[in-house]
Amino acid sequence: MINTKNYLCRDINGNTHIVNQLELIQRSSVYAVIRSEEGVLLVRDRTSDEKWDLPGGGIEKGEDLISALEREVKEETGLKVINKPKKICEFTEYFYDIDSKKGWESHRFFFKVSSKGKPILDGNNDDIVQARFFKEPLSPTEVAPVAREIIAMASTNNRS
Repeated sequence: MINTKNYLCRDINGNTHIVNQLELIQRSSVYAVIRSEEGVLLVRDRTSDEKWDLPGGGIEKGEDLISALEREVKEETGLKVINKPKKICEFTEYFYDIDSKKGWESHRFFFKVSSKGKPILDGNNDDIVQARFFKEPLSPTEVAPVAREIIAMASTNNRS
């Protein structure tokens, strides 16, 4: 008998699901904190709960972290990443997708990014419906909790 672990995964509604590790879908993703004089650039995804979040997404097979970050920023905002992105943090999150009825083990990497160009604010005609600059402090009713935490970490890292 194979002894495997089970993981607690939460869905978008906060409900819990116990998922065996052999059934978890593995996914790695990258996200960018992009600042300008106008504030922090956030995006709203067509599948989200209306909260604003950091631009980013999944790493494709064979893609390295920085290439994936550059591609995701370009796809979601129209901006070009310049200079070397600075890693803020990484973590592993377990969540449950209601539609597919699957548990996910998501490895997430967050970077501070410098960019050039003019952002596309009215969506990318794919997964992003809108982009917008936000001044800090960020509203908990408008901005996703993880995005607020990562942006605060990026601000703290600026001072060190």
